[in-house]
Amino acid sequence: MSGATPPVPATTTVGSSSAAISLKEVANWDGESQEIHKALTTAFDAGDYQDCLKDFKKLNIEPLSYVNKLDKVRPCSVSKHLP
Repeated sequence: MSGATPPVPATTTVGSSSAAISLKEVANWDGESQEIHKALTTAFDAGDYQDCLKDFKKLNIEPLSYVNKLDKVRPCSVSKHLP
């Protein structure tokens, strides 16, 4: 089989998304958009989530703002689904 091209190995993108963008979306969340759930899921699934949490200063994210927005996610979500 001279001249045959070897197969190219498959690549995966699991965990390749950066959490930084999603964490910034959470910190800047308006309190209304339902996209917050998508942003959180993306951040939590990102391979660099733990590293991003350790260095909010480098990401230019105010930690207290992030935490305050997280506090609002659950009550906002639950209240919109109550009868």
